[in-house]
Amino acid sequence: MSKRHEPPKSVRPERTLTRAGLWATGPQQLQLPFEATGLSERIHATGQLKLTPDYDVFAWLCERWQTRPTGSGWMRPTLYELGSSLYGRPPSAEDYRGLRGALDRLAWVSVTIDGYAIETGTFDERMVSRSNLLELQRMHGDPDGLQRPSIRMAEWLRQALAEEKVVRVHWQTMRSFQKQQLLAKRLWLYLAAERWKKTGTETEGTWIACGDRLEAALGMSYERPRDARAALKQACLVVRKVDPRYAAGEVDVVKLGSSWRVQAQRPTWEAWKAQAQHQLEVREQVRRSIAEAGSAM
Repeated sequence: MSKRHEPPKSVRPERTLTRAGLWATGPQQLQLPFEATGLSERIHATGQLKLTPDYDVFAWLCERWQTRPTGSGWMRPTLYELGSSLYGRPPSAEDYRGLRGALDRLAWVSVTIDGYAIETGTFDERMVSRSNLLELQRMHGDPDGLQRPSIRMAEWLRQALAEEKVVRVHWQTMRSFQKQQLLAKRLWLYLAAERWKKTGTETEGTWIACGDRLEAALGMSYERPRDARAALKQACLVVRKVDPRYAAGEVDVVKLGSSWRVQAQRPTWEAWKAQAQHQLEVREQVRRSIAEAGSAM
């Protein structure tokens, strides 16, 4: 794979949309109007988008715009370039169909978001209209996906990216969640968009109250709260397995008094980088010891 088509190390998607319950972890209702009241916003949309691959494509486009903006607002990446980043290999015919479908859905769905006043705990009555996420112009007769679709993200979205209203997401980790782990992936992304506070010299933490609003933000639909908590607890376990930074900390569903919360703690980024470097050095020492032992035999 050429350097041009290497996957990014991280991407910076827009924060509010990352938090919003727009991304389906279960059956997707593209043709039905959608409304969800999350923890920090109320979103109205013409339909729900898929978490995979729609959010992945959205995140990649956000990063592409921030690293290679244009005066006209239009981007022209090839589907090969996009697919290579998503799949870590040359895309197949099925991959190209999936990418076209994701771009079509992102261009079709329009959203409206209400603001949230933290001081009063109420939603702003004034509607913040966001319209479509992007415009798409694609040439016909492109079976190999090598021609360049023209994509322009909505002006409000480009402005949000310029103002760094984003969340940094590790690309390889996001892509490591399997199809049957969508709720865990959705929880992982939501945690990434949280405001973390220091809990020690080398740790930081956050928590989220369990309930209808968290379930709406995560695209969950359970009749009984205990079933929702059980699903969240399993998702926390998957997050710890997929992301080593959480494995070095904590993410779990815990009871506090009569309420439940998702509670998370992890090493700060500075502490984690130091730990990662130490782990590399230990692995290198082990490799050298094995090599030396083999040569001495």
